[in-house]
Amino acid sequence: MNETGSKATAPTVSGKVYHLRLGKGEIPPYVLLPGDQGVTYNVLNVWKNVKELAYNREYRTVLGDYKGVSIAMTSTGIGDQPAEICLNELKKVGAHTCIKIGTVEAIREDLELGDIIIPVACMRKGGAVTHYVKAEFPAVPDIHMTKALIEACENLGYQYTLGVIGTISSYYIGQGRPIDDDPSSYYPPQSENLIERMRNAKVLGIDTETAGELIIGYLNKIRMGAILSVHANRMTGEWGDNGGEEKTCRIASEAIRILKEQDEQQKK
Repeated sequence: MNETGSKATAPTVSGKVYHLRLGKGEIPPYVLLPGDQGVTYNVLNVWKNVKELAYNREYRTVLGDYKGVSIAMTSTGIGDQPAEICLNELKKVGAHTCIKIGTVEAIREDLELGDIIIPVACMRKGGAVTHYVKAEFPAVPDIHMTKALIEACENLGYQYTLGVIGTISSYYIGQGRPIDDDPSSYYPPQSENLIERMRNAKVLGIDTETAGELIIGYLNKIRMGAILSVHANRMTGEWGDNGGEEKTCRIASEAIRILKEQDEQQKK
């Protein structure tokens, strides 16, 4: 690897940001952010002219066309620690508008697999973002982004639910899962009624990175929002995609089209 000109505080490889392996001008400023790199294959049914730009570790970037709008998609990995890296490096290569597309575990019985949630705010617990701001700092999406996501759902005929989700930087104990799925194994008392406490606070569901991405995006002056599909219901025990991930790709792409149109109108 050619690391000429690189430095420890801002590492690069051959002029490209270190982890994403992207350079300035290689992506459009509009980017979708799934956690799972496998979701980048879902856009084959949504975009035209899809091609891979870079792939390193958990970060896979593809480029495509949606209704005449050039959009990139970069996978962030699980949790807000790799997402922190991704967003900081995307800002360096020119991104200004990002949408988190992902999955959420519902904690309400009436939310079914594949249902769409648009977070209006996030409760947060742990993660890389704790090194940026204190616990009382809010995790909220850009208001114009939220309006565009709502409009996109309505344009596409998708029902959606607005509300608060909880982002927890642990998947097992932190989200109320006993080790080995055995309540007699290590299971601290604070985990036993976690789901019920969140339900009492009218939280819709749980994920691992949305709150952190909203805050890191905000601090980077990135217009940031999120669209999530239910892939599990902790109350009913159901598990599965049921088409939700592709729906989030379509909704986010349509929201980008709406925002880009608004951006161009403002320039006139």
